[in-house]
Amino acid sequence: MAEQQESIGRIEVAPEVLLTIVHQEVLGIKGVNRMASAPSEVSNLFRRSSRYEGVVLDYSEGRLNFNVYVLMDPDVNLRETSQAIQVAVIEAIDKMVGVPVESVNVHVEDVIYAQGQTA
Repeated sequence: MAEQQESIGRIEVAPEVLLTIVHQEVLGIKGVNRMASAPSEVSNLFRRSSRYEGVVLDYSEGRLNFNVYVLMDPDVNLRETSQAIQVAVIEAIDKMVGVPVESVNVHVEDVIYAQGQTA
């Protein structure tokens, strides 16, 4: 016999919480120098989205989609580091909020070299 659980209320997570989680996870990835600003044309495309320092969240039809804008260090593999960002974001949102993430699009806006450092 299946037991039905009775709801005792609603739980709401503000979009800013999701953005903060993603922001912190991305900055914790080795090779990420810092967050980049989302290009202004992106802001126009995602008018109904939430933004926070290099992270754009689009939540529609129960689906979470993140666009992450980063500046990376020159001594890392950009593809592998971008994939690490995707995995970290998906796992963190799942673990902390329990909401599935549909996509994490990583935009490497530039590579930051130290003064005197060359490719």
